[in-house]
Amino acid sequence: SRLLDEGAAVRALVLEGDPGEAHLPKKSVEIIRGSVADRRAATQAAEGTEVVFHLAAVVGDWAPEELFREVTVEGTRNVLSAAAEAGARAVLASSIVVYGDALGRAECVEDRPFGEAPGAYSRSKQEQERIAANLGQSKGLAVTTLRLANVFGPGSRPWVEMAIEQLKSGAPALIGRGDQNAGLCFVDNAAEAFVRAALTPSSAGRAYNVCDASDITWRRYFEDLARVSGSRPPGALPLPLATIAARACEGAWSLLRLKGRPPVTREALNLVSSHHRIPIDRARRELGYEPKVGYEEGMARVSESLKSL
Repeated sequence: SRLLDEGAAVRALVLEGDPGEAHLPKKSVEIIRGSVADRRAATQAAEGTEVVFHLAAVVGDWAPEELFREVTVEGTRNVLSAAAEAGARAVLASSIVVYGDALGRAECVEDRPFGEAPGAYSRSKQEQERIAANLGQSKGLAVTTLRLANVFGPGSRPWVEMAIEQLKSGAPALIGRGDQNAGLCFVDNAAEAFVRAALTPSSAGRAYNVCDASDITWRRYFEDLARVSGSRPPGALPLPLATIAARACEGAWSLLRLKGRPPVTREALNLVSSHHRIPIDRARRELGYEPKVGYEEGMARVSESLKSL
């Protein structure tokens, strides 16, 4: 809807059966059904466009490695190659997980080298950015990369729906005291960053952190989420114990090929145990980005959305 507000003609490549399609204003958006893993579908979607926004990826801390490669890695290659062939610019949705284990060690400015990836999700996002850089060099693709922080808002699967499921189950949601900065980004603020990037051609070849730059801790976030969802208050685990549990769970799930996701993974731990220091100075300076929706308003919108479920 933010693009429509700008008067843009919008086309969306939507996976068959994707529940997110219900949120698209179908009278205003041209919908092409297909997968980013299908090069022909990506080419059809990019044809005649000026800007391609690539957001599709496997999002989560646990999934088969081959699925991350098929969708996130090769899907990115398909979509960005199609954008280059169409003569379009591209805006890539990356993530702060590309900083890997550096998230918990230092301030993550955009020029910082990638840290060690704790899992397949982080590895796939790092590879995604390498593909974008290579296509910029080999095909002249003008691509802007947005490293999104932990995006929350109505309908957020990882940071609202799955988080509430964890709270209701009684499984620990906090690591230690939970006083680490949560590195949150409300969904409307993320959308604004995409528009700003599209309207700033000089951003091509650059990466930008995108977050709310707030001081909200994981404890505050999970306590508020528990309150608005009627869930149990968040429990906590010490980091050393959580790390041992994550390795054990991942080993068991892989060896026994258990269904679903483990109760704790190293990928998830890297996010919820880290004190996020994600500066947005570059996005403010070069894109004119400014987070407009504050935390309290964002949580109020989450609360309101839960009432309709």
